[in-house]
Amino acid sequence: MIRSTMSPAQVAAIARKVVGQVVRHAEAKHATLLRQCPPPDSKELLVRSGHCTTTKGIQWIYVVTATQGRTTIYPLLWYATTQGVCAMQVDAQGPASFFQAHVMDRYLQRYLRGGDLMNALREFHLRNYAKTFLPDDNKNDRLNYVATSDDGYVAGELQREKAVVYFRTFYDERAGKRRFGEFRAALDWQVVWHKVRLARMPRRDTPHIAWGRGYDLKLAA
Repeated sequence: MIRSTMSPAQVAAIARKVVGQVVRHAEAKHATLLRQCPPPDSKELLVRSGHCTTTKGIQWIYVVTATQGRTTIYPLLWYATTQGVCAMQVDAQGPASFFQAHVMDRYLQRYLRGGDLMNALREFHLRNYAKTFLPDDNKNDRLNYVATSDDGYVAGELQREKAVVYFRTFYDERAGKRRFGEFRAALDWQVVWHKVRLARMPRRDTPHIAWGRGYDLKLAA
């Protein structure tokens, strides 16, 4: 169980212990998608989404993509706090991406139609599962990063020893372009970066080009 008083590092530790349940759930539920995955020379992208609850009541939204011979799941844990809804994406490599309540509130204002929180979270993740991370040199701090996605930009800092990127601020596309210049162009080569296989290393040492890649899915034997 996740409590609102837990730190992002504590939440990430719990998430990594149970994320295997989300992966196995997706492998079973989306076996047809795995079999239909477009070949490596195809540019076709198939996308599905869903949700599941793992042991001890931990709630997840996930996106599954099939493209270029690989099927990938992007798991996002979410939970309520006294400040609002927080969310965290965990991946096979690199730090976890933590979205504090203020950031999530900005997103959910866009999608909370008719009070349907689950649908709002699903819409949020569908537009933000694929992120490109870049150092935010504007602040002259090597630990500050910006992530670009379909929805806009989120800015925060890498808490290296905790292996968490703590996102504190959301910018829509227009405001983000004024703030970060041409960072938006990073989305154009995101697919290229995701093709590059990097050696596994401790999460805190994983280069930012390998963050946010989710987990590979495999067909059950």
